[in-house]
Parts: sequence; C-alpha cells; structure tokens
Amino acid sequence: MTVLLTLAIQSLDTLIHDGKQDIFDVPSLAEGELGLRGVMVDSEHLSGWDQGAYDTFRNNADKAKSPCLLVRDNNQMDILGDTESARERIHRLSIAANRLGCNALAITPKFPDEDQAVSFIIEQIREAMIGVERLELNLLLQPCEGYTSDPDQLIEIIKQIGGFRIGALPTFKAASETGDGLNALKKLAPYAGGIVADFPTGRGKKNIDPVEGLEVVREVGYSNTLALNYLGKGPAIREIKKVANRMRTFLEKEQQK
Repeated sequence: MTVLLTLAIQSLDTLIHDGKQDIFDVPSLAEGELGLRGVMVDSEHLSGWDQGAYDTFRNNADKAKSPCLLVRDNNQMDILGDTESARERIHRLSIAANRLGCNALAITPKFPDEDQAVSFIIEQIREAMIGVERLELNLLLQPCEGYTSDPDQLIEIIKQIGGFRIGALPTFKAASETGDGLNALKKLAPYAGGIVADFPTGRGKKNIDPVEGLEVVREVGYSNTLALNYLGKGPAIREIKKVANRMRTFLEKEQQK
C-alpha cells in the first residue's frame, strides 16, 4: 500500500473568495488538473450549505473520482469551557461528514496542562465517539498550540480515549512549530488517520520540505491520505502541481525498489 495524495481545499481559499474558483468544481480540478484523488473540506467551507449543496458537492466529487474524504474543523474547540456546545458541534460536523461521504472528521480540541481537566475532556470525546462511530466515521484530533503541540502528549490522549476509530491528524505546520518537524511527523504517523502536508511551513528549522515529510512518514509505514495544503501567496494551482509531481515521482521510485 502507498499514500493517496489529495487536495486540501483551504489551498484555494483566495481563489474561492475572489470568485475565481467555484468550490463545487474543486473535486474536478483536483483530479483533472492536479491528479489528486480526493479532497479535504474545512468546516468554514460548509457555512450556509443546505442539504442540496451537500448532495451537489458529493455528486460532483464522485463523478470526478475525487471524493470528499475528510471534514476538518480548524476552530479550537473549548470542550472544558463549553462542553454542551462542543459536543453539539461534533454531532453536527459528523452528520455533515457523513452526508459528504467522508470516512473521517477532524477536530482541534484545546487541552489545558492540568490532569483533571485533561481527563474530563478525554471522557467527553470518548462519549462523543458513540455518535461518530454510529455514522461509521473516524474521529481525528488535530494538534494545536499548547498541550497537544507535543506529539507525545497527543499520542497519550489518543491512547487514553481508546478504540479503533480515534486517531491523529498531524499537519506539517504544527510539526514544524515543534522545531523538530520530521521527528514529530515520524512519531505521529503510526496514529494518523490522515496527514495534512502544509507548505511552505516557514524558514530555517521550521521549514519542512514536502517530499522529505512524505518520505519520513513512509519510513514508518504510513499508507493513508496526504492532503496537500498550500499556505503561500503565489499561484496556488501552479505550486500545488509542482509539489504533487515531486511527491508522485518519489512514490513511483519507492514502488520500483
């Protein structure tokens, strides 16, 4: 098995906001122009959508053979401070992910560095998992600043929640913020239900070359999705195409060994 290269729709936000790219045509663009076989939608992309919009997007994605595989919520979720709202948000996003035909939902929960609070949040996520699993979805935890920025802490949280449908959503950006990005990715990859290949991630030690990031997760046997997420200010489609071609070249060489 190898890695499935997909597109993070966030890469095209500027084009979408400027009216230069219809979000409902992104799956076709991903497959036809970029050669990427799937898309990752962020929760903000779904704002104002009705059932018809969900169905249109899913149908377009299926026809393009570039299905929607993951809904990601980048908003830091305050499960401790507003438990009811957080649980309701997980429920609503799970329904959205299911309607889009995804196999996973990713959230970004905040964890204070306090044992009792961490235990409470873990219990809330464990209970929320009941509804997530009922919809045959995986729940992925995306790291953010603070407690879960440490890969070892995030792994421990995942272990304590337990179950086959809980995992991590490592991102190249979050990994780069640790100052030892490749090692962070190597630690989290075995627990990952998806990975977001952000680029560029910064300068110096905070920069992760996309292909080097791919190589290090392959070294530990990662064989799931890798969503390309362009964070720069240049022409997004051109830059994504460059990185996608480099990654495909690496994967092809790997298969020939």
